[in-house]
Amino acid sequence: MNSAKSEIFFNGMQENIKEGIKSVTGFTEGAMPFRVTLINSVLNTLYNYWAQMFIIPQSVIKRIEAICRNYLWDGSPDFHRVPLVAWDKVTASKKEGGLGIKKADIWNIATVGKLVNWIHSKADRLWIKWVNAIYIKDQNWQEYTPPTDSTWAAVVWSPVVWNNWNVPKHSIVTLLMMHNGMNVKEKLLKIACCTDDLCMMCEAQTETVKHVFSDCVYSCRIKAQLSQWFGGNVPDTITLATVYQNSVLWKARATCLTAYHYYVWYQRNNARINGCLLRPELVARRIEEDVTRRLKAKLGGANVSIDWLCTQSN
Repeated sequence: MNSAKSEIFFNGMQENIKEGIKSVTGFTEGAMPFRVTLINSVLNTLYNYWAQMFIIPQSVIKRIEAICRNYLWDGSPDFHRVPLVAWDKVTASKKEGGLGIKKADIWNIATVGKLVNWIHSKADRLWIKWVNAIYIKDQNWQEYTPPTDSTWAAVVWSPVVWNNWNVPKHSIVTLLMMHNGMNVKEKLLKIACCTDDLCMMCEAQTETVKHVFSDCVYSCRIKAQLSQWFGGNVPDTITLATVYQNSVLWKARATCLTAYHYYVWYQRNNARINGCLLRPELVARRIEEDVTRRLKAKLGGANVSIDWLCTQSN
């Protein structure tokens, strides 16, 4: 290597060792801007593949930027002092006074925007043709709304399932329901684990996941009782998720809905194992009591009521 055209960079070494290496090699020590090259050519490229496929969660974006920022100022991913220059200024272009480092969130949006443009213009690419043939078809792209099951990366109902007011076991039952992961008789009959596929609760229709929680006369009576308690309909998971808001009333509805799923499934299993069911009104009352205890624990008040919740906006 030509010592006149090369520089050497150190990280965490004692000065006497650094001076010894420089005297032996003849190289001069490089300055910090070389770290900018490493950030743009190495660190930033590590997430580029995923950034071109979907919008990366903000928590991941912040962690990526923290690693890049720490390396820039200290040469290490762990840096606990206040940076000399704000990250927004560092990521500006050199003409704007920055170092030209890519800002992860803007780069992510820009690359995904390119995919959107390809879909809109029906670019001559195999996966674009597949998306248009399977999902969009003859619909107007500007007005198109994708189905909730069209991506593995995110689901619209996750805020309902992982609402932090829910009882954890209730969330798990709702998760299984949304993934159609319950051993209903429709499934059991196919593997010869039962002699018929009739619902264990109403004994009138085929027992599917949808039937158990939405169509069964027994479960509908429970939901009607809860709707009366709440002063309005208790929506299904997707409907509740599409109007997501971080309010007390919304969280209470999610808590009630997941409790409903748990208790209906509990009664279904009770019918299968023990051959008996509680009256819908009693099940609804247990749900009301369970949800009220949970709300009181979260809100720290003894006088929590649905009427009071309806007056709360946050």
